[in-house]
Amino acid sequence: MAANISDTDVIIDTEGITVPECAHGPALMFVRYSGSDAGRRFFACSAFRDRKDCSFFQWCDEKVSQEKLEMKKVINKSMQPKYSHRQYRERFQLVLKGIHKNERQLCRTCGLFLLPDEEKEHEDHDILNKINKAMLKLPSQLFTPLDNNKTYAQYLFSKKTVAFVLDQLKSLNKTHVICLGAPRIHEAIMNEETGTLKSYLLDLDFRYMQVYGPENFSRYNMFNHHFFDGERSVKFLTKFLTGCSHDQVAMVFDPPFGGMVEALSVSIRKISELWKSVTKAPTDLTLSILWFFPYFMEKRIIDSFKDFQMLDYKVDYDNHTLFRGDVKKHGSPVRIFTNIHPQKIKLSADEGYRFCAVCKRYSAKENIHCDVCDSCPTKYGATYRHCFKCDRCNKPSKEHCEVCRTCQLKGHSCDKPSQGCHICGALDHKRRECPEKGSQKASKRKRKWVENRSKKKMKC
Repeated sequence: MAANISDTDVIIDTEGITVPECAHGPALMFVRYSGSDAGRRFFACSAFRDRKDCSFFQWCDEKVSQEKLEMKKVINKSMQPKYSHRQYRERFQLVLKGIHKNERQLCRTCGLFLLPDEEKEHEDHDILNKINKAMLKLPSQLFTPLDNNKTYAQYLFSKKTVAFVLDQLKSLNKTHVICLGAPRIHEAIMNEETGTLKSYLLDLDFRYMQVYGPENFSRYNMFNHHFFDGERSVKFLTKFLTGCSHDQVAMVFDPPFGGMVEALSVSIRKISELWKSVTKAPTDLTLSILWFFPYFMEKRIIDSFKDFQMLDYKVDYDNHTLFRGDVKKHGSPVRIFTNIHPQKIKLSADEGYRFCAVCKRYSAKENIHCDVCDSCPTKYGATYRHCFKCDRCNKPSKEHCEVCRTCQLKGHSCDKPSQGCHICGALDHKRRECPEKGSQKASKRKRKWVENRSKKKMKC
């Protein structure tokens, strides 16, 4: 459920509240702002928005019977992977050492490497045959991507992007990389012959338990900081971080683009706390992070991490039509958000990037410096132009609207309440900070405000 939904917010602070669990760890608390139950809080699965994937739902004020609790335990157990991490590894060793490459099989439907006596159970499934050792080193290319945009979002980095990330990590003198939801980066590091980088993968996808041992992989839910193997996984991650300097560690973070930033931010901070504790990092330092997310989510990320900045580098993916540079006119809309100073991350002139001496950072060729804004303001598409009435640069497709008092798309409807608080209608804050959140008074005020706006029926 930890996906961005227009009328629903996640509530992070659950201190003093007993939080129930589903098959994917502790649930998250939400509040909805529309419908008959507006303002009523509820618990839902932290990872899955679609109830078909995880049906867990519980009102916060609901009294759950013992019978229902026992039933939930049974359901949670039934939704776990068929084998433990150790059992998956034992099976994989049998496949690797006991089966000839011409006989090796992967059921792509189940995501399972098959033993000789299991072929019949999967006869109607999508089977990949003749798997050699070189192929086994590239599991992200073997497994069918789970491209649910709100949970798994396995839109895999292109080779160019992978090479760029590894080059940057090396130039920054990083040696240990926590790959949070970034299996292709982890895979590339594991296959590096130089061995200058070491990697630990945290991912919800159980299929990787076959290929990687607990010293390199833990099944993990990034929406609630849940390790499925509990303290055992924490110990392995701690061991991975032990012995290296605090400034040698970086995190590469590629979450689902539909995921709630607020929930993801909590997990990032908790992993950062572990890094700080293990490496004895000074209290004023932060873990170096590369967060991959669409440019239009910039405000959400900056609201959670004030020291983050967005780079101009356009991140390409292999299996997503919207995020491939060879498909989109202006290239991929995915960017890197980081707390590393942008000047330290060099972007290639051969790919159209240049160094802005004023901003002390690399900018895309279309991102021309604005002397009025004193920044390189273009986020995506054609060069932004400065609006002196708005006192900011905007996309050239927008023009200033005297009614809305801001730059809007041509032909927009002025009666649409697109700005301000969705609860009370005030323009000085957003829904999350509304002091009247959940009150009937606020709902009535909002309806009245919308009605008054609609009476104008004005268009630009």
